[in-house]
Amino acid sequence: MSPVLLIAEHRQGFLNPDTLGLLNAGIELATILETEAHVVIIGKNLDALAQDINIDGIHKIHLISAPSEYTHDVYIPAISSLFNKLKPSLILSLHTSTGSDYSPAIASILDIPFLPDVIEINYTNQIEIIHEMYSSKIQAKIASQMPAVITIRPGAWPTTTSPGNATLENFDVDISEGLLNFKVKDYEKTPIGDVDISTSDLLLSVGRGIEEEANLELIFSTAEIIGAAVSSSRPIVDAGWLPKDRQVGQSGTKISPSIYLAVGISGSVQHIAGIKNSKVIISINKDPKAPIFDVSDYGVVGDLFEILPALIEEFR
Repeated sequence: MSPVLLIAEHRQGFLNPDTLGLLNAGIELATILETEAHVVIIGKNLDALAQDINIDGIHKIHLISAPSEYTHDVYIPAISSLFNKLKPSLILSLHTSTGSDYSPAIASILDIPFLPDVIEINYTNQIEIIHEMYSSKIQAKIASQMPAVITIRPGAWPTTTSPGNATLENFDVDISEGLLNFKVKDYEKTPIGDVDISTSDLLLSVGRGIEEEANLELIFSTAEIIGAAVSSSRPIVDAGWLPKDRQVGQSGTKISPSIYLAVGISGSVQHIAGIKNSKVIISINKDPKAPIFDVSDYGVVGDLFEILPALIEEFR
């Protein structure tokens, strides 16, 4: 079978960390299909980026030199040309603002199916993907012929990797300045708070069970002693007790820490959608029927105002 083609995402010389999850998804799929996993990376100064994606399980890395940062006008002819050469069984990209820009266009130009925002991929005699709908309330299973273009949800696959020995190969595409209808002049970074919860390995998250803003002092004291960053469910942010960049969930940040400690969080569907990629979920809630316990690896039914002080004493 022809290879699986993965499209690496980067910006301003840095690899999007979720690209490693994309590569793991492609390697897993290529193993099932008994074929090779190839990666294409497009842009300028690609040598360092090529090393970042040269991981175990990747067979070949295709380097396409382009005169600018990402633009729709560059990626469309570059990927289309490489597709015509390789005839890959599947094209996988990230379901980000960038991937969602060029991927549907690629599928349309190549006249092949487009499967967006995928959280699971299986194969029997055809590709079967899982796609969540209605704020993750239901899951749809969709079967498709191959080839197809798939965008995968960031965080749906692990980003752990080990070094590989993929072959690097330059692929020439005529992408002149005249083909560009627009250029990226600059990037303006969105200000973030003092903590980036998307990269935190241990999160202590608080919900409305904290009762009042003054009780956040107990949360921050506990987090400090156990070495955790503090996050929260939406009601805490809506109340103005913590800033938006601390919010976990469908309308906040989707996280994938090693340990997620949920304190006083009931577990709405939207919140669970944002935490399900956590490796271990531990919950403390006085309501034994709280939905958060359905997705927790460990649960404690009890009063957080008794449990957290005991936890602080234990860690001292």
